[in-house]
Amino acid sequence: MNNSVTVHYPLASSDQIEVRYTIEQANDLQTINCSVEGGRFPVWLQLRKFSISSVKKLGSYTTLFNEVNNSRNMDTSLFIDLVYSSIMKLENCSCS
Repeated sequence: MNNSVTVHYPLASSDQIEVRYTIEQANDLQTINCSVEGGRFPVWLQLRKFSISSVKKLGSYTTLFNEVNNSRNMDTSLFIDLVYSSIMKLENCSCS
């Protein structure tokens, strides 16, 4: 995975979590494949690899629900949302 983003979660925390990602585009469907790197992982983080899909309509991306990402604890789900918004901002993509 070539790209990376560093995320602070929870937001007030000084802990930084590096996430490597790739973006695949197929017509209007975008999939971001993520992998959490490093030797230490927070106890609450239940997924080390995850994918986030979204569809582009009228120039803006809308996230598609992924039950696997949301079937874990609340912190993991919120972390994945934060990673998605951080990547989209870094890649200059607008979200709805």
